[in-house]
Amino acid sequence: MPAPPDCQRCPALAANRRCVVNGYGDPRARVMVVGEAPGRHGADRTGVPFTGDRSGRRLQALLIRAGLSWEEDPAMERPRLRGVFLTNVVRCNPPGNRNPTPQETANCAPFLREELEAVRPAVVVAVGWFAARWAFAELLGQRPPAGMRALHGRRWAWLAAADRRPGVLLCLVHPARVSRQQWQEAEEALAAVLREQALSPSISSEGCEATPAVARAATA
Repeated sequence: MPAPPDCQRCPALAANRRCVVNGYGDPRARVMVVGEAPGRHGADRTGVPFTGDRSGRRLQALLIRAGLSWEEDPAMERPRLRGVFLTNVVRCNPPGNRNPTPQETANCAPFLREELEAVRPAVVVAVGWFAARWAFAELLGQRPPAGMRALHGRRWAWLAAADRRPGVLLCLVHPARVSRQQWQEAEEALAAVLREQALSPSISSEGCEATPAVARAATA
């Protein structure tokens, strides 16, 4: 189930947020993009991960070029996505756009785990250090072997715990902290993963919030 709009698991986040930001996109996605937290001037305002600010526009442009969005304008705040699901490690914007604490990450972990199990992606793209740290722990049962810049553009194989289904983890530096060269590397790395996995993006007829559908799939 998605995090409730009145969630109080993290008092500091609950007092600071404009809204709870759950996952968004294609509930049958083969690609799941996991970020760190909703941005104060982006997702905390729009209610949609990776939208509404410079970082969001960069990520949406990446998806457009990869064929994972119907949109032409990366500034769309409720984009029509193709074969991709967007989410975050934590559901609410931390005060001052600070990093989420370990306890806040743990409090939101059940929501993210349920999205992962319901969507069942073939590719998980971890965007930023806190997303990479979650992905290594959740998918590989280990700590990241290096810092974020060393992880950028690299990929690892993983097996789903429930059914041993194979998947690929791709780590990218967060768009708020990336150089132009690194973002070009990100585009190339994502394109290579999609080619290797022979993924043809499935078409989502609506660019609407997918969390209710994901929740239904999880209980089906």
